[in-house]
Amino acid sequence: MMKKIILYIYATVCLIGFTTSCNDFGDVNNDPEHLNPGNMDYGLMFTQVQSQIAGSDWDIWRNSCIYAANMMQHTASADWSQGVFYTWSEGYNAAYWDGFYVGGRAPIRNIIEVIAQWKDKPGYANEVQYARVMKAFMLHRMTDLYGDVPYFEAGQPSLTGYPKYDTQESIYDDLLKELDEVNTALSSPSSQNTIGSADVIYKGNPEKWRKFANSLMLRIAMRLSKADAGKAKTWTEKAVANGLFTNAEDNAALPHADGLVTDDSAEPFGKILSNEDPAKFYLSEYFIGQLKETKDPRIHLIATRCSTNPEEKWLGDFDFGDSSDAGKLIGLPIGYRAAEGNWDLANAPGYPGQDWRKYYALPNRKTYSRPDVPSMLVTYTENNLLLADAAARGFIPGGNATAKEYLEKGIRAAMHQFSFYIAARTEYNLYLSDASINDYVTEALNRFDANQLKEINWQYYVTTFGDEYETFANWRRTGYPEIKSVYAAPHNRPTYPNSISSEIPRRFTYPINESQNNAGNYNDAVKRLSDGDKMTSRVWWDKE
Repeated sequence: MMKKIILYIYATVCLIGFTTSCNDFGDVNNDPEHLNPGNMDYGLMFTQVQSQIAGSDWDIWRNSCIYAANMMQHTASADWSQGVFYTWSEGYNAAYWDGFYVGGRAPIRNIIEVIAQWKDKPGYANEVQYARVMKAFMLHRMTDLYGDVPYFEAGQPSLTGYPKYDTQESIYDDLLKELDEVNTALSSPSSQNTIGSADVIYKGNPEKWRKFANSLMLRIAMRLSKADAGKAKTWTEKAVANGLFTNAEDNAALPHADGLVTDDSAEPFGKILSNEDPAKFYLSEYFIGQLKETKDPRIHLIATRCSTNPEEKWLGDFDFGDSSDAGKLIGLPIGYRAAEGNWDLANAPGYPGQDWRKYYALPNRKTYSRPDVPSMLVTYTENNLLLADAAARGFIPGGNATAKEYLEKGIRAAMHQFSFYIAARTEYNLYLSDASINDYVTEALNRFDANQLKEINWQYYVTTFGDEYETFANWRRTGYPEIKSVYAAPHNRPTYPNSISSEIPRRFTYPINESQNNAGNYNDAVKRLSDGDKMTSRVWWDKE
């Protein structure tokens, strides 16, 4: 049913988009004059935005898989060089910007339009608050990826041209304010539930949306831990006082139970891994090695190994793999290419021969590599791990004792989260038993005693596999895990053609057409970056 609704919405919204938009950022600032409030069902537009909120295969393939997952060494690829060797592709850098700001489906523009239509409409008091949370989620991610971006003028009609770029600091201040106002409004919600099933995340439940707002507030507050520890502490305390998720069933998760790879109903990360590029992204040698070293039972649900051709696409002759023997789950070393000169994978230590695609471990095809699994937006697991981090830094009371309590809660919640992957229920019951979880928790708490932030954020790294934008952001915030550049030890790979840096990049670059069509505002934003519009520049909160 959800898939049919979404496809209908796409047809409607995209048709509208084609009649109102251009192929540049001007679309963000144009008045969508053909949207007729008397004819448009904004409940359907609300659902369309939800269906895009975790991304689409457009940006997930480019920014997330090709770049972020490889840069963060969750994965390694011998087919895609950009994120492995830090080469620059303008189109791949711009994919999230283009997908969320520009074009017929642009969900940021659309949710702003929904808010405008509902803000004074009887019966939509709660729904406006839900839309504000969605807007905050998307623009928070936008500024994390690029830095200063259009925020206050994004999606607004303009008679003066293109929108200005707001400073990331001012964006963060407003995001926190917005979410606090949502909490206040939903603390005494309207008794009406107008949105109903059109809200595919929470079915119009105001209490769950309130917790979502506060849990997102916690994530945003903790992002400030390097840039402004005082502000991070203040807003972390407020998020806790307001009320966070209380269990995994509160998770902000987008369902895709009927997702298909033939349309946009699929979980986007899963669609790429199961259909668009089923044998191009392997678990990295680093990630697999660490899972083994820490005796993490989740390795059986994170990785798998195919015995037949792993390049077969979803269904058909798709090989779901075998994850039963952890010893046979071998990570792909980073810094190699399929049959290319000095980077030829054939020269890698332990190279197994021509059948290498069947030798190395792929993302598990019963959990992550399928179109019908949920997209995790913000989770109870992440909340607990961020609170552990906050306690260890002194942002909330209790010190290391409290941090350890939250760490244990976070690990147990992360294990439980795999129960949401229905196709892997057998593996979940087999490998994530109470005994195996207890053993793992004991060892994790011992590692915590040696280095608190390292262990907390290692757990965050594991649980955000598949949400590579969040992995990338948290690595920049904390420096954990301590992954090394492809050009540094232990990798020490020769410099690849057109590599832009010997260090791992820290942001994405703006679309080229911004420098041409919105030059004044673009140039102002670039001047505020640490080293101009480069992937190596740092966004405001990413202090050295």
